[in-house]
Amino acid sequence: MTLRQIFLEHAAPSALATEAWSEALEESLGGLLAAGQAAWPQIVIPPATFLKFLARQLPPEAITPSSLASLRAGDLHLVCALGTGHPEALAALESDFMPAVERALVRIQTSEASIKDIIQGLYGYLLERQNAPHETSGLRRGYAGRGELKGWLCTCAVHQATRMQKRARRELDLDETPYLFLPDQGRTPELALLTGELKLRFETSFREAVAALESRERNVLRYHFISGLSIDQIGVIYHVHRATAARWVAQARERLGTLTRKRFLTATPMHEKSYAEALALVRSQLAVNLANLLKQVITDDRPPG
Repeated sequence: MTLRQIFLEHAAPSALATEAWSEALEESLGGLLAAGQAAWPQIVIPPATFLKFLARQLPPEAITPSSLASLRAGDLHLVCALGTGHPEALAALESDFMPAVERALVRIQTSEASIKDIIQGLYGYLLERQNAPHETSGLRRGYAGRGELKGWLCTCAVHQATRMQKRARRELDLDETPYLFLPDQGRTPELALLTGELKLRFETSFREAVAALESRERNVLRYHFISGLSIDQIGVIYHVHRATAARWVAQARERLGTLTRKRFLTATPMHEKSYAEALALVRSQLAVNLANLLKQVITDDRPPG
């Protein structure tokens, strides 16, 4: 397959119109590949991997000869490699980019703990971009090579820090937290058995349980169950062995279940038989529908794109 064919196979459908300038597109893509590899000779990625990544990052209107020529090929090459977990790319990000991000956060008086969380969020966000199909995810496309990657990362980090600071300044209110009630269409038939007030209590209990988790617990659940990151990729985000990452995911899931059941049963007085049936329903719902529940309840703790 030609470079153009690989690229268009993964681009948005409306980008197919660019086949009219196929020769120029082939040349532009070849130039981007060469420039990106030249910028990071120690970071080798398959051309098809880069082209697929580029197709998903660019909106259709950006797929023109002039637009492609203006892209920062080196930065795009690095971001693409980060999405594959390339160790040299991760090392480059940490040494060449993250110090500037830290300095930007320090300038706006971000706490040390928040800086750590934000930087981990950036790692996770860059990995998640590789796991979300652009046509269905509804997520932002992320870095698209139109400006310096370092500046983009700093902007994302400062934006996230500002959001965190505003959230910390206001009193925690369930209507203003990043946790939402589950919509009716997202419920399974089992949950439908929890009618009326019991249904509301389950929703509230689950939402409060998610809110009670530590930031890392929420994030590893989101990475694994919502974004589809592997245990190895989560380990890369936190710079830990895959066994540690797997343990964190399992512990977070178990704690979420325990907190949900505890809150639900505490708020739901009933006779012994109903108590047992309700508990079984809660356990079943958490076991078979956890990913869907989390998708409806957890919003981004990560930096905006």
